Amino acid sequence: MKVAIIGAGISGLSCAVELKKHGITPVIFEKMKILGDKPGYLTSSLRLFHRAIKTPMSFMNKNYGIDISPLHPIKEMIIIAPNKSLSSKGNHGYIFNKGIEQNSIEHQIASNFNIPIVFDNYIKIQDIKNEFDRIVIATADHKIIKDLDMWSTTTFSAKVRVATISGDFKQDTMMIWLNKTYARNGYGYLMAKNKNEAELVLAVSDISMSELDFYWNEFLRIENLKYTLIKFQDIAHDIGYPTSCQFDNIYLAGNCGGMIDDFLGFGILRGIESGILAARAVANNLDYNLLLKPLINEFKALHEYRKMINALNNEDYDRLISFIGFPGIKQMLYNNAVYKSWHGVIFPKMITSIKNR
Repeated sequence: MKVAIIGAGISGLSCAVELKKHGITPVIFEKMKILGDKPGYLTSSLRLFHRAIKTPMSFMNKNYGIDISPLHPIKEMIIIAPNKSLSSKGNHGYIFNKGIEQNSIEHQIASNFNIPIVFDNYIKIQDIKNEFDRIVIATADHKIIKDLDMWSTTTFSAKVRVATISGDFKQDTMMIWLNKTYARNGYGYLMAKNKNEAELVLAVSDISMSELDFYWNEFLRIENLKYTLIKFQDIAHDIGYPTSCQFDNIYLAGNCGGMIDDFLGFGILRGIESGILAARAVANNLDYNLLLKPLINEFKALHEYRKMINALNNEDYDRLISFIGFPGIKQMLYNNAVYKSWHGVIFPKMITSIKNR
């Protein structure tokens, strides 16, 4: 069987690793000239959304035979609303590196196999559809599937600035800002790469790229952030769902398959899983949509948080932080090992109900 994978990100690479285990050597087409996003960026796996997974490293190794290592754990989560803040200490997840560096998640996965990657090659489906029996699309760009008329709904659209900053940082601390004034329905966050370097990110919903400078400056001014800027990149970020993740001999994995939550925009674990499940569907002639159903249900549950954020204003953010800080509530959200994301549907609906009274 001849299989093509479009995209050498975490989903495409994971798909290739799994196909290799089934005796299939795919060809990966990658539009970049090298492996990994350039410039790279940090991402995370948060336990708040994966309560049954104590450590993503053990989960990936045990279930899929994939070995990955984080930069460091997140032991403190700080959430900052306009006039309230909340700090919670515990096992909140892990920070991972993405990009061209050797410790990036892409290079870690790629080290598991030896499969041909055709770099610097932007592939169109019509160019290869007659050459391969199966095609797995695993790109972060939705343009390919929109051209195939396989895109259904965009649930969150934002312009994002990812800034590398210098300073003195706690490597195990993640900060999140919620403020409609500079983020609209988006958010800001900070994750440390090391003690002296971090990423400060602002995602502003439903604006043009030309407006991003204004909102970024408001973010820095209102939160009194005076870090030294090293570099930054601006990204148009759309999250949503395709009509189906399998159509004839085409399979969609990772971001273009909707495997990223529209609440905070993280999807590292599910991105890897979707690539592996696509490979299993291809190798064993299985229903890929059925394999993805538990993951899709999880993202639907997280979408309730997105709808909640969209409905709140700054005063609601303050009330939300105060509510989470009540005795027992914070422990339920952060420290309860049996808490699962779909239980969280109750929480945002309750907050929205309180707001509407």
